[in-house]
Amino acid sequence: MKLSESVYAIGGGDLGYKISNAFDCNIYLVDGGGEYVVIDAGSGMDSNAIVAWIQRDGIAIEQIKALILTHAHADHAGGAFNLRHDLSVPVLAGSLTADIVASGDEARISLPEARRNGIYPAWYRFKACPIDRTLCIGETIAIGSLTLQVIAVPGHSADMIALYCPELGALFAGDTVFSGGMLALQSSPDFSLSQYRRTIADLSSMNLKQLFSGHGTAILEHANEHIMLAHRRFEAGEPPESIV
Repeated sequence: MKLSESVYAIGGGDLGYKISNAFDCNIYLVDGGGEYVVIDAGSGMDSNAIVAWIQRDGIAIEQIKALILTHAHADHAGGAFNLRHDLSVPVLAGSLTADIVASGDEARISLPEARRNGIYPAWYRFKACPIDRTLCIGETIAIGSLTLQVIAVPGHSADMIALYCPELGALFAGDTVFSGGMLALQSSPDFSLSQYRRTIADLSSMNLKQLFSGHGTAILEHANEHIMLAHRRFEAGEPPESIV
């Protein structure tokens, strides 16, 4: 599903585009001019639906060069093993994410608690996936005529990275910030409100045009205004507004 000249949604669950499994995050395909990367992998409960969207958009699987994970939470990384196989691509992730995903460490992403609380089905298990390349903060990934810069955005989770495309003025934000300046607050051990505040302050200085978040819908212009809403709430001492 084409969202802009260079970005497609190829997955999204009940909190997003509703085009793949209900438990999936938004999954994006970035087009650098005939060369593509996938950002995030969904839960893995129905990865065939993601592949079907790629084919429906008329994109050849062999043109996809990599799968990049923003963080290790199950709705973003649980499908990495399946997509790595189905798309025959390397999986790229930050070092903290890589350690969790490669080992399949469910405790570090609070998945047992999520199952007990009914957030995920009792039968669901995170499938470990090899990480083919560990990304460094500040690193730049080339995709044809576009580049993605790796930035650290901890808060929602300690391992969170975002990908900034300067050519588009776009941020692929994972679960960092959403339309309307909403955040994703949670009670897991790797959540930090103080880190979240610093992350939002840093993002507020970037003058972003487009925002592609892990849930909700994309912002295709004046994305900085949405981030500033979250920043002003922090600065005013107001409680952040959360999507969950």
